[in-house]
Amino acid sequence: MRGGTMRGTVVRIVVMAALCAVVGLRADQAPQQAQQQQPARRGGGGRGGPPQGGAGPIKVMFVTKGHAYDREGLALMLDALGKEISWSHVEHPAVTTFFDPKNAELFDVFLFFDAIGRQRMTRPDGTTGFEDPGPAAKKNLQALMQAGTKGMVFLHHSLASWNHTWPEYSEMIGGACDWGSPVTFKGKEFPNSGAQGGVKQQITVVDKSHPITQGLGDGFSIVDETYLCPYAEDTVHPLLQTDFKPIDVNFPNRYAGGWRHPEVPGSDLAGWVKVAGRTPIAYLQNGHDQVAWENPAYQTLVLNAIRWAASKEAKAWAAANAKTGTPAAWRPGGTN
Repeated sequence: MRGGTMRGTVVRIVVMAALCAVVGLRADQAPQQAQQQQPARRGGGGRGGPPQGGAGPIKVMFVTKGHAYDREGLALMLDALGKEISWSHVEHPAVTTFFDPKNAELFDVFLFFDAIGRQRMTRPDGTTGFEDPGPAAKKNLQALMQAGTKGMVFLHHSLASWNHTWPEYSEMIGGACDWGSPVTFKGKEFPNSGAQGGVKQQITVVDKSHPITQGLGDGFSIVDETYLCPYAEDTVHPLLQTDFKPIDVNFPNRYAGGWRHPEVPGSDLAGWVKVAGRTPIAYLQNGHDQVAWENPAYQTLVLNAIRWAASKEAKAWAAANAKTGTPAAWRPGGTN
């Protein structure tokens, strides 16, 4: 058996084991359960178990849950990225198993398209609060960040994950959004975030020398959803900016009802890189739906981000800038 095939088989077994551990299934039940949970789809991934596709050398864990999306459409985009990546799809809460550095060994990059932690839940004592990943997940992710052996790419609404119960997580990405509840970011309170879909935008490349922006020229046009929410611009290296003016009046669906936002103007950044612990992080604001996913420039952007996050150069850059933009608890030697 060739090395790539062997590694792919082991990755599949590890994904299955994580799913079994979370939902309490025997190993022989996992394929059937996965098929029940996932709709049928075309493309290279998703046959006979957790959706996965590709046969490339860069092993990607694709993470979702917490926000509805077109599963088949996004899977087809991942399949369209060429022969450089292989991807496996895992949802929350199973993905937190792979925050443990030992379990993450078979993957090179985490690709997040989640928006988890925005739902209020009833605790055992009867009180209510936002969903929390738990102390083990937090401890393991901190260790993974400090190890600096994986890269992480966050897409679009992944900026909304865990910002109510895990402030370091939002700082790790570089911003915080929630369209249904107020958010607190870096100690400051903000009202519900703004979101406006179907916006025609011109995205300008700010850093033409960065590997993620290669092949994009001066920029590209896209029709996509855009946000108004707090970003930590002082902790990121900007790559892209939008010509959409992020002020509350430009979000008529909310403005007409009396919603106002103190970020006036808000940030026009549409993509950046940063460091958390010793780990390279990339965030791309675009990517709401199939209109964006089928945009060739967006596909180039996502593939470039995955390549960069997996590269030795990105990890060396992160290691050299380990204290820049990193939550204090996640710096090398830090503690929670």
